[in-house]
Amino acid sequence: MMDWRAERDSALLALEREKRPALRAEAADQLFQLASEVPGRGPDFVDALPRLLVDKQPEVRRAGVRLATAVLPEDEQPATLLPRLRDDEWMVRLEATGRLADLYRQDLRGALASMLEDPMPEVRFEAARGIAGLGHAAGLEVLLEALDADLLRFRALGALGQLKDARALPAVKRLFHRWLLPAFDKTQAAGVLAELGDPEGATYLLQRAQKKKWNPDRALAVELCGAVKAPGALEQLKAILDDPKDECRGAAARGLGRLGDERALPWLLALLDERSADEDFRLDAADALWRLGLPEGRERVRASISTFTTPEGRMELEELVQEEP
Repeated sequence: MMDWRAERDSALLALEREKRPALRAEAADQLFQLASEVPGRGPDFVDALPRLLVDKQPEVRRAGVRLATAVLPEDEQPATLLPRLRDDEWMVRLEATGRLADLYRQDLRGALASMLEDPMPEVRFEAARGIAGLGHAAGLEVLLEALDADLLRFRALGALGQLKDARALPAVKRLFHRWLLPAFDKTQAAGVLAELGDPEGATYLLQRAQKKKWNPDRALAVELCGAVKAPGALEQLKAILDDPKDECRGAAARGLGRLGDERALPWLLALLDERSADEDFRLDAADALWRLGLPEGRERVRASISTFTTPEGRMELEELVQEEP
């Protein structure tokens, strides 16, 4: 098996010598994947970044934007990403706008607002999503328009749920009642309704969360019950968490973390300590305990790292406990 450094060098060589656009784009994407696989590899890819960002091929420049977010500290990323908002190719502007939106920095609101005028609707959407995440409604109309786009609808609803602007309620309600709306979109819409104070949304989520029959969006409904603080969510989520045969135990743990009720502390600790439980469920319990922010819960999360059997599980917890309180 080839060492990752050898793979990096091979990808860089392909970018330099290869003439076929598809293979050059594949090599650029491989650099991003290699840099992202393991924390700490970033410095070994920094030297490649300027080369990708000025490449004549748009797909390579787009991969360069992605690579920037993998190898640069967050506070250094805007200086590299902002000039990409003026790239001639829309796919590069799209990537840069989305990556800047994901930084959730108030000082970037002006730059994101400028992209609301971009000729491409996908770019305008990324800008609107980012502005909504900062608590501003400048992109509200763009988000409402995106409710009619199959590929953007789910994320548009997520942004509207973050924004909590009551002006979105009529459009979201119409969408919720649309005939043959995909299950995940309907559940996401119910969450937004609940966030905007419409009780129909919370009622739907609680019904969808019940273990009557399998449905693909049940885990989403379970977690959203906690996120929107649906009446009766505490009891519903505890029942799911306590059932060792329920496949949504992890979603229930995440929901309890987002609900923020301190009464969930002993229940989440019990799942964290349940060695026979699926490791993903235990990780969800750890995440929920960290989100609750109680000293006892956080201390138990720190102490539990060594009890996880997979390197991936231990790494995820180590990254969790390094987050700011």
